[in-house]
Amino acid sequence: MAYPWQNLDPKGFVQITQPHWISDIDQQVLLHLYQPIIGGTAYAFYQTLYANIQLGDFVSRPLRHFDLMEQMVVGKEQYVKARRRLEAIGLLQVYEKSDHHSQDEVTTIFQLQAPLDSKHIFSDPIMSSLLMDRLGQDRYQFMLDKFSAKKPVELTSTDWTEVTATFQDVYRLPSQYYPISDEIEARLMQKNPATKATTLTSSSLDMTTLKELLQSSFISEKAITDEVKEMFITLHQLYGFDEVDLKELALSATDLRTNQIDVRKLQRLALNQSSQQAGQEGEEHVERTKARLTDRITVSETAKRQQVDQADQVWLEKGLTQEELSFSKLARNYPPIAFAKSIKEQKGGYLTKSEGKAITELIELGVIQPATLNVMVQFCLVELEQPRLTRSYLESVADDWRQNKVIEPEEAMIYLKQRKQKSAENYEKRQKNRIAKGRYQTQKASVKPKWLDPDSRQDKYQKPVSAPKVNKQDASKEATTKQENKASLSAQEAEIQQLLQSLNTKEGE
Repeated sequence: MAYPWQNLDPKGFVQITQPHWISDIDQQVLLHLYQPIIGGTAYAFYQTLYANIQLGDFVSRPLRHFDLMEQMVVGKEQYVKARRRLEAIGLLQVYEKSDHHSQDEVTTIFQLQAPLDSKHIFSDPIMSSLLMDRLGQDRYQFMLDKFSAKKPVELTSTDWTEVTATFQDVYRLPSQYYPISDEIEARLMQKNPATKATTLTSSSLDMTTLKELLQSSFISEKAITDEVKEMFITLHQLYGFDEVDLKELALSATDLRTNQIDVRKLQRLALNQSSQQAGQEGEEHVERTKARLTDRITVSETAKRQQVDQADQVWLEKGLTQEELSFSKLARNYPPIAFAKSIKEQKGGYLTKSEGKAITELIELGVIQPATLNVMVQFCLVELEQPRLTRSYLESVADDWRQNKVIEPEEAMIYLKQRKQKSAENYEKRQKNRIAKGRYQTQKASVKPKWLDPDSRQDKYQKPVSAPKVNKQDASKEATTKQENKASLSAQEAEIQQLLQSLNTKEGE
């Protein structure tokens, strides 16, 4: 699978045009109603494009893609992601030239679109559902109040009478009409005529079956308007509600007196049901879902089960255990956010916003299946005992798996087992090398360096002491002096001997 940003040439020229007015009110709508959906980077990209448009002719000068990247301080991947977010929600149209002969020629046109007004956003099933999902009901209601007009008094009552002057009261009608050509009229700036940001199509929702279920519950076909159909498709795409779920939601949102489905109530009920975490109602809903799934088992589904058993046998032959196969089936049945949240809660923590965002962005890239991502989350949090999930680590693992053709969750588990076995073999090999090296070192003769030998160190660092040089005259004088001193000592010793003898004679008398 090729990434969208791989084909982008940063040196290619692009020109920005603005076909519609973008007023200060439109900027408020972008900030408060679009930014929670498209994200901060896409919002900054829109404002960057808008800032480069010259107000005189509503077109920018030719720019290179990397000029816009440097202005936003983003890389090629973030640049293309932000652009695609604007395209998908109707804020940007992109045109590319297939043939060009010069490198300085403009090859891409960015046509910046004005946002929808607040009324169309809140009445659009897709936009309102996305906004409520991002903001929550309290913040969503706050935005409804913010963009609603406040009437201090009721002017339709009989206490008030309109006294506004008419055009004829003030101005004189012109005597001549000056029409403009169709070409000039087509170039004039106007408001964005669009009433919808985007349109969802669903191939899996069976609208015929849903109509039959509703009619069997005494809801007429007239109540299923185009707006209701679009809301059904939106809820099916965003929250995964099937035909039976939508029928139950529609019954709760239907006014039986008028036989009309309240679209706003239907939307609120769907959001409440999707956000339920526990409780008796949630358990009853699960039981009803299980019962419906049991009733819907057909012969074709039985054949699919046999195919699944055959596939299990293939994975068993490749080295997986029955327990690992059960885990792969569990990984296929859980959304990645719910799966990661369950593991974090079992570890005594909670899934942070950054972790949830990292998982969501990895799914949006389309580089890994949700079930395979669950295997990656279990590997990081349980096997490696990491305290949290980081975007950089998840992307590096996903890139490694993609390079090694790891697609299915079973393939991921086999790949992890092979990596673990290879790592153990390498560790054992290193240990053997260390032991062999240690034995070799003990058998070697111990060689002491010269600088550790005190004798050699003394010979190297201590100089020999030499006798001082003496003259011949000094030597003769010194010898004479020594002889005289010796004669003097001998005479003194003789006198002492005589005194001792005289003392001994006196003592004997």
